[in-house]
Amino acid sequence: MKHIIYPIICLLTTVLVLVGCQKEPINPDIEGHWQLLEFTTQSDNQVHKCERIYYSIQLWVVEVAEKQGPLELTPFRGRYSYDEASNTITMTDMSTYDVPENSVPAEVWQLEPYGLNSVNTTFNVISVDSHSMTLESDYAILKFKKF
Repeated sequence: MKHIIYPIICLLTTVLVLVGCQKEPINPDIEGHWQLLEFTTQSDNQVHKCERIYYSIQLWVVEVAEKQGPLELTPFRGRYSYDEASNTITMTDMSTYDVPENSVPAEVWQLEPYGLNSVNTTFNVISVDSHSMTLESDYAILKFKKF
């Protein structure tokens, strides 16, 4: 009986330790994989339909990429943070995602098809739920659906 109980206790302890080590999302409604449906530029109120453009938001990282789309855009990765008090998202340091010494900062013209006009952008969270999200910056209003 002693030989059976010891391995069971060790197994249960290991399982409990592994379960406790998972990283929790900063904001589970915002974090995840989003398809950018369209964005409206604030300066001219023009709606830009998007095809196959995706945002991936996980913990402290955001990635923007076009997946098999017609524009053949360069993908970029940056830092993501969420401020609960002001209900804002900040995306900073957008650059190519090579090793740090080979990473190249994004140019504004490269980010514009993603609804961004700067390597550092702050968005007000207009609405978010388990299916859709709307963000607003000084440049554009972005509309997403979760996938």
